[in-house]
Amino acid sequence: MRRSVRSVRLKGLWIHPRSGLPYYRSRRGGKVKLVPLPAGLPHDHPDFITAWAEAARGEAKPIPKPKAGTIASTFRAALASDAFHRFSPGYRAIITRHAKAISDRGGDVKAAAVRAKHIRADMREAGDPGARLKAWRFWATYCIERDWLTDDPTTGIRKPVSEKTEGHRTWSRDEISAFRSAYAIGSTARAIMELAFWTGARVSDIVLIGPQHIDHQGVLAFRQTKTRDMAYVPWTCDLPAYAASMSPDRDLCRAAIEHLSGGLTFMQTGAGRPRSAKGASQSLSRACREIGLTGISIHGLRKARAVALAEAGGTGSQIGAWTGHRSLSEIAHYTREMDRRRAVIGTGTERERETNSESGFQKTKKL
Repeated sequence: MRRSVRSVRLKGLWIHPRSGLPYYRSRRGGKVKLVPLPAGLPHDHPDFITAWAEAARGEAKPIPKPKAGTIASTFRAALASDAFHRFSPGYRAIITRHAKAISDRGGDVKAAAVRAKHIRADMREAGDPGARLKAWRFWATYCIERDWLTDDPTTGIRKPVSEKTEGHRTWSRDEISAFRSAYAIGSTARAIMELAFWTGARVSDIVLIGPQHIDHQGVLAFRQTKTRDMAYVPWTCDLPAYAASMSPDRDLCRAAIEHLSGGLTFMQTGAGRPRSAKGASQSLSRACREIGLTGISIHGLRKARAVALAEAGGTGSQIGAWTGHRSLSEIAHYTREMDRRRAVIGTGTERERETNSESGFQKTKKL
């Protein structure tokens, strides 16, 4: 059934060029009428098609224009801005979803009247307080830049402690070895895994990077889609001293993606087109399930690279330069365990000193 739906073009479907939100657009009486459609759903999803059909029959009401200076109007402007458009599609979807929830709940409230206590109360009602706070912070930053707010009401607000989780589980060395044993060089699954593991990049960047990002020094340098910060991965240059032992990982990565080379990206499809982030993620997850590896995702390989760099003795700055983490606090948990481990392991010099001290003490006793 869904194959036949895909072949039908939904008449009147219009996607906002900046926010990416879907609408049913029609022109009646000389005026353009926009009816919002469900955001974040595939266009062949039953709920999306139902909403489109209702809008086409005129059963849905057009989206009302919010009053100037309200939460709804300022959020609407923020979602149409260049700053919002520079976010990755996944991050835009998160901000859009929570912006709509905030506007639906209190969109008529004046933006200047928002205080920290109001944001905290809204976060308590949200299913994902951390994501809700991100939406509020983006909104506040945008409003302050345009002098719509004099103070940032999100200052000092933190997401609840209960929201702190381990996130995507880090791949272990045993899991990496098992995957390599199951999928040979030349398979797409192996290419995705090796490129994700060596670069430590997010999947949104893995599908975009290619030969054009390798500079004259042999460094793979690219601007990250999510944060717009640069990341630098040694590609053909000499490895830094702390990562010298990782040369086999790099060799495996370059060998694994060789059969997909020839285009602007390392991960092009058989038809020579760029691979989608969703497709790459799903391909790897499916490959993992087929060999009994569960509970891990492609993002866990990014964490595995950061852990490997920490175990090799990389500093916070060195790890951040490689993986592109924005601040040192974001990678502190990768180095913290390594630092604690080193704190209880003596160096060769320390052990020799202890041995000599014991020998000297024994000699003294004999005297």
